[in-house]
Amino acid sequence: MPSPDRLLNSLSFPAQYLDVGESLARALNLDVTDYYRYCGVPYPRSTQPWQTLNGTQILRSNAWIMAHCPPGTLPLAAFMAHFPVTSHGPIGMLAITAPTLGDALQGALDYADLLMPVFNIRRHDRGDQVHMVFELLYDLGEMSAFTTETVLVAFLQIRPFLNGTAIRVPEVHFTHAPLGNPADYEQAFGVRFHFHSPVNKIVLARQDLATPLLAASPTSHQLLRETLDQQKRSRPDSRPVTQAVRRLLQQALRDNRLPDAAVIAEHLALSPRTLSRRLSEEGVTLPKLRAAVGMEYAEWQLRETDRSIARIAETAGFNDAAAFARAFRRYGGMTPSQVRKSADGGSP
Repeated sequence: MPSPDRLLNSLSFPAQYLDVGESLARALNLDVTDYYRYCGVPYPRSTQPWQTLNGTQILRSNAWIMAHCPPGTLPLAAFMAHFPVTSHGPIGMLAITAPTLGDALQGALDYADLLMPVFNIRRHDRGDQVHMVFELLYDLGEMSAFTTETVLVAFLQIRPFLNGTAIRVPEVHFTHAPLGNPADYEQAFGVRFHFHSPVNKIVLARQDLATPLLAASPTSHQLLRETLDQQKRSRPDSRPVTQAVRRLLQQALRDNRLPDAAVIAEHLALSPRTLSRRLSEEGVTLPKLRAAVGMEYAEWQLRETDRSIARIAETAGFNDAAAFARAFRRYGGMTPSQVRKSADGGSP
């Protein structure tokens, strides 16, 4: 993975995440200015719209929170006690105004890069379950495990806004070892936790996605989407067409479809030629996107299902298992068999 020294400072995160550390500092009667000084942010901070932090500032905030966690308290529990869903700003509001849990989840997927760009977040459906996979894209050093915990569990903050319907107990899987007593995780959050898993993920029951939300507001939800779309377009690293095509391809794979350029262009209200030009302007091509999404899906199946490699090759768009194996190795440096073996606990 890329070094944080080279790339983290080029990433943007919502400044409202500093509210978590500030709230903890006040609760502990600590000097708030010391917290901001440690993070490298002036206090009081600017209230300009869309103010952002860089990756180093986010990691410093998490490090400060871990260092000041009250003795005997699970670090994740201390963090989440000061992290309401509104800490996500407009995306948090988008979630709680959604008609259903599934719509809230889709909104989080659509705008996740505005929240936590160090993760690639994907949805995979398996039988009656929905798996939300969180792939860490950057080396966060000693903050990798804690940051991963905060990001996954923050997604579950939507539960108090469900409309009086009890959903099945979600599962949270982490690739790392627990940062405290495993029993403390379940006691604090009422969720089943698994550690040393092949991937970081949240598992939900698919039928629970139809659960309505208490604060559903179609008009507010649409206005928030338009605001967030504008924010994405205004970012210097924005690649809106690429992200839209990626989401369409991910959905198509879940539905066992392989849409061609004409179908994708029609869905985006573009001509195939314009689609090709827009992707080129964003530094990618449709074949490359299709290959990347297919390989991501294939890797998930190798780690999480018992499907044959031949069947997985077919779902990824390959008619030949040998060609799939060669392409897969170029993509990730390992053969499909090596990935499956490592997922089963063996050496690759």
